[in-house]
Amino acid sequence: MSSLLLHNKTLLPNAVQLSLFIFLISDVIQAFSPVINHAIIRDSKWTPSQYHILDRTFISPRIFHDDQTPTALMASISPTPTPTPTQYVFNPIFDFTNDSTSSSNNEIKQKSLASFERIDDAIMGGISLSALKDVPQQNYASWSGVCRTDGGGFCGMRTLPFKAPLNATGEEGIYIDCKLASDDEPERRVWKMTVRTDTSRGEMVFQSQFDLKEAMDIAKERGDEWARVMVKFDGFQMVRGPRLVLDGPKLDVSRGIFQIGMTMSKFQMAVNTTELENFRPGFFDLHIQRIGFYHSVVETQQQQLQEDMGDHVVGVPDTLTKMEAKKKRPVLLKILSPVAKLLFSEKANRRRSAMNILRENREMSRMRAILFGIKSRRKSMGLIPSIFKTVGILGVDSARTILKSALKVIFVYPLKLMSMIVFTIQKTLGMKVTKKPPSLTE
Repeated sequence: MSSLLLHNKTLLPNAVQLSLFIFLISDVIQAFSPVINHAIIRDSKWTPSQYHILDRTFISPRIFHDDQTPTALMASISPTPTPTPTQYVFNPIFDFTNDSTSSSNNEIKQKSLASFERIDDAIMGGISLSALKDVPQQNYASWSGVCRTDGGGFCGMRTLPFKAPLNATGEEGIYIDCKLASDDEPERRVWKMTVRTDTSRGEMVFQSQFDLKEAMDIAKERGDEWARVMVKFDGFQMVRGPRLVLDGPKLDVSRGIFQIGMTMSKFQMAVNTTELENFRPGFFDLHIQRIGFYHSVVETQQQQLQEDMGDHVVGVPDTLTKMEAKKKRPVLLKILSPVAKLLFSEKANRRRSAMNILRENREMSRMRAILFGIKSRRKSMGLIPSIFKTVGILGVDSARTILKSALKVIFVYPLKLMSMIVFTIQKTLGMKVTKKPPSLTE
């Protein structure tokens, strides 16, 4: 019928014939387009999303040649550039891989080792003990020790204060080349990296937990015994001890980094003190090859940087000595330090723990435990020196106990009494009160 109307010039004007012709062509295209599209999808490897792009793009009819592949057609529709692979440049700061076969290489290793000091839980009454030690003739250092949960629950190390802050401009984080040699349960401990962005020595620092197990599993998959842990600066948060500081500032390394440290702990980073379930106390040994900064580059830039660096020699940053660091402490800290040592002596904490073990596990009386100590020391120093040593220890411990009790009477008890009075007044007046304050004996 349409063909008859198109060829009958006497029946319809030219404009109407043209309109009917366009309408006829549109009907034919619409009828056959599903068949054409189905054939294209069936004979290609296009995904549904690519098909949707095709369906939305080709609004008008188009002739496809046999040698045109769907991939080529898609490239002509919306070309997507191939992303350049991202690589990383690692800049070692502390290098423990150099052995003693070369005097210059060994100097780098020894200076790296001397840059660190221990920071274990003795500062909070614990008895854990660790150290970063040289392993002669080996291409690593050993951070090892014994972590005990009695009164504490963490081991740590940190650099002495840098004489000049480390320039971290353009860096994205800190990396560690390491492996856990003592056991195969890194997930039963909390591993943290610490940085400080000012010259203070207080307890508020920036920390980030890292997954040592994941890094070790990745290393095994690629056939490498050394794991590379990468801790992004974006992941660091301000903490006070193990607790997060709410609304704390973000880490800003633009003014430099003044200290780097590591912690192995039973405490997780959280708003409230949170312990890791199934924490593994006792001995640990982490072998470390390098600690440094890293940043990302495109592949071509990495090749150029490697050519420019050549045989890069590590420049270990200069740090203050322990004596210089002590002299730079605030005056108030210098005054309180002797008192703190007397109250929170690490040796006294160990003696108290040993006494508890003898009394609880071996069911000794206090006097029998003291005699056991005299007998144990007699083997190394003789009977008389052992007796005098024990008497001296008892005298110091008694003085420490008296001092602690006096400080409680002067400072702690008045504060507790005041809080109890305020609580009683609020409760009497019918005011909203918080939880009941602790009693004087608690």
